Amino acid sequence: MKLVFIRIDKIGDLIATLPVDQHSALKNAAVQWVIAKGLGFLAEQASPPRRILELDLKDQKKSRQELVAYLKKEKPDAVVTFYAPWWVNFACWQAGVPLRIGRRSQWHSFLFLNRGLRQSRSLAEKHEADYNLDLIRFGLNLPSEPTPFLSLNPPIHRRLFEKFEIKNQEYVVVHPGMFGSALNWPQARYNELIEKLVEKTVVVVTGTKNDAPYHTEILPRWQHHKNVRYLQDKLSFEELLSILKTSRGVVAPSTGVLHLAAALGVPAIGLYSPVQEHSAVRWGPRGPSAKAFTPLKEMNEISADQVYQALGL
Repeated sequence: MKLVFIRIDKIGDLIATLPVDQHSALKNAAVQWVIAKGLGFLAEQASPPRRILELDLKDQKKSRQELVAYLKKEKPDAVVTFYAPWWVNFACWQAGVPLRIGRRSQWHSFLFLNRGLRQSRSLAEKHEADYNLDLIRFGLNLPSEPTPFLSLNPPIHRRLFEKFEIKNQEYVVVHPGMFGSALNWPQARYNELIEKLVEKTVVVVTGTKNDAPYHTEILPRWQHHKNVRYLQDKLSFEELLSILKTSRGVVAPSTGVLHLAAALGVPAIGLYSPVQEHSAVRWGPRGPSAKAFTPLKEMNEISADQVYQALGL
């Protein structure tokens, strides 16, 4: 059986979707993935590596034509759309894929899919990864089994140890930034945590240029501290994966870096909003050493002591 799985979304969403192809009933299937441009590193560093097509969401017309051509060439028996713009389902219909599976929700799912499953994901009754597995089980008539974790196995870039004066397994990563789709831990709490950590280990603070609003109280205090390496906007994706993999643990809010750390198998401590649609039940990190904290009402209810103890240093 030839299958094409489509998830055109952010890092965390893709990490929660890629493991579905490890269902035991698909071990002899040829599965290919269609993902957003720029996320190919996830598929390439996954274990096992995935075959992918990357689409540029900024150029809808070109990407739709590319997808139609791709599907006509590959001739899959079925396509599963986990999340994508309307034109993706249209392209699957236009390419004549016999079985078109997806979530029965928006108008285009009724027009272009011929096997749809209604899912109330906003209720956050289970994890996003479980919802994704339910979709392929329904669409492909697969037996029930536990949802697997995604495993990432990137190369370790040892030159980074010398460059940033760090040692393998002798530092903790703190990532205060996020995309902004949920509530974050207050910067004062991140400062309290770092203050505890620097007494025992080196702290690596990571982030992108866009994370600057989440560093306004943290950067001035720690950027020149002898036990802090401030690497905001200084790492490529490949370097970030290496830094995460060789850390003692990672602390982050609900964002892609947390999910990367969990998939790398390191202790990943997530800080989650009490708002239902942001719930850790649905969006929490999934991995052998992952844990999430969720307050009852306010984010500052999560203490620095709780997070420090969870790292188990």
